[in-house]
Order: sequence, then C-alpha cells, then structure tokens
Amino acid sequence: MKRFAKEYLLENWTLKATSLLLALILWLFVRGEPGGPERVVSVPLEVQLPRLMEITNERPNTVEVTLRGAMNTWFNQPLPTCVVDLQGYGEGRHVIPLTPETVRTAKGSGIEVMQVTPARVTLVLERTISREVPITVPVAGEPPDGYELYRKFVRPSSVIVTGPRTHIERVAEVTTDPVSLEGLTQMSRSFVNLNIEDHFIRSSLTNAVQVEVHIGPTRKLTTIRNVPVFLDDPATYTAKPKQISVQVLAPVEWIPGITSADVSATIATGDINASRFPARVKPQVKFLNNQNGHVLIRNIEPAEVLVERKSTAY
Repeated sequence: MKRFAKEYLLENWTLKATSLLLALILWLFVRGEPGGPERVVSVPLEVQLPRLMEITNERPNTVEVTLRGAMNTWFNQPLPTCVVDLQGYGEGRHVIPLTPETVRTAKGSGIEVMQVTPARVTLVLERTISREVPITVPVAGEPPDGYELYRKFVRPSSVIVTGPRTHIERVAEVTTDPVSLEGLTQMSRSFVNLNIEDHFIRSSLTNAVQVEVHIGPTRKLTTIRNVPVFLDDPATYTAKPKQISVQVLAPVEWIPGITSADVSATIATGDINASRFPARVKPQVKFLNNQNGHVLIRNIEPAEVLVERKSTAY
C-alpha cells in the first residue's frame, strides 16, 4: 500500500508540483490584501463650468486613480469619473484639489477610491463674450501689366466671434485665406474660408465667404474743369461759383475723351434749412455712364459753393 502511494505521488511529479504552485498563487491573488487588490486606472476628468464661462489654460483630460476592491467587483463595472464642480466660481486662476471624494463610482460597486494623481489641477476661467467684427480679404500676386485692382467686396462683410473675454477683446477684424490676382483682367468671384488661428475663438459662420475682386485697366488721376453746378430750383436760387473742377481716377485710355459733359454736379435746395441762406453746400458729384465703376471721384474744387436766394424785383 505504501509503495502504491509512493508511486502515485512520484508519477508526473513535476506537473503536479506546478499545478500546486499555480493554485497557491491564485489563492493568494484572490485573497489579496484586506479590502481586495488595488488597481491604477486612467479616468476622465469632467469639469462642470458656470454659465458663460470657459477654461483658457491647458488642462488634463484624464487623471490617474488608485482603486481597491475584491476581484469579483472589477467585472462589468462602468469606468469611474473624476468630477470638478466650478459652479459659483468667477474669472481668474483657481487651484482645485483632487481627492477621492471627487471621483464618482457606480453605486454598490464595492470599489474604494484610494488616491488621485495629480493631487490638484489649476484652471483659469474667463467670461464668454461675443462681438461683431469686419471681414477683410488679403490678396496674393498682381494683375497683368496694364491692369489693377479696383475694389473688393466680401459677403457677408462681418462676422460674430465668440470666445474668452481677453481673446475676443484683441480681435479687431477677421481675415480670410488670400485671394489670388494673378492673370485677372476683369471681375472674379470666389469662395474662401475664414482664417482664425486662435483655437479659443469660434465664429458664427460655418460656410466659406464670397469674395468679388474687380479688376480693370490701369488708372491715373486727371482733372475735369468747368463742370457746371445745377440747382433744382434755379429760378429761386443761384450758386457761386457756377462751375467747379472735379479730380477723378480714370483708365488711362479714357482720359483724352473725358469732358465736363461726363460729370454731373447738383444741389438739392430743398434739403437746406431755410434759415441758413446764404448757405455753403457740397455739390453731389457723379461720373455719368460709370456702370462698371472704372472711374472714381477723388476730389472737387472748391469743396463747397455758396447758395443764395435770387433778389426779387417788384
């Protein structure tokens, strides 16, 4: 009988010893320390902000949390969350401690929070504000020789930007991506995106903006003399002087053919306060047949004329 027992114990003794060792290790692991084994896990850092406030400094999105619990408590448990409640906090720099009490675990999970790393986090709060600013369009390159850029139009012409107070207060305008003028000899329309480099700033526009650039023949300044001033009631009023000079920016090839007949200078006497006569008034000057906007009025001389009532003979 003893021989049989001895042979049984020695048969495949290495395999049996290995099995016994593994069983012992498993028992120790399950038994563990009082309260169960510990684990270090990375959990989300959730920040609850006051209304119209936002964080302006870099902050961690996760923190390391040391948890303890029996082996059977680790399975099918939702991930804990570290929650920082900033309700009631104002603008400025705040150092927030991270403690086991700031970590939320599932009710009845049996998991105990031992430690949070880091032990504190610094958060800078600023009020969220909005303002409307113009949109400007930079250009790249030049039109061909003999042509120039007349003007640019952008639609919409402004945008509402929103973000932290100090970031928005620095914004005077918002630019778009550049528009190329290379090879253009006439009006061109394109769509470009806003170029906002500050990632804290959001805009009210989700689509590209439309840009029109008007290109035309190269212009130069010229002066048109002896332009008559017309009054809407010439029977009652008179103007001194009766003629003015108008300085215009016009395509070079147009200049030899431009005369005073191409310009109108008018005064609406009905818009003048009756108690102000005689009155100095700036004539309304227009360049006729200027549908494409090639001619730009730069100056008139004199800038104002004297409007008087005519004397009445009895």
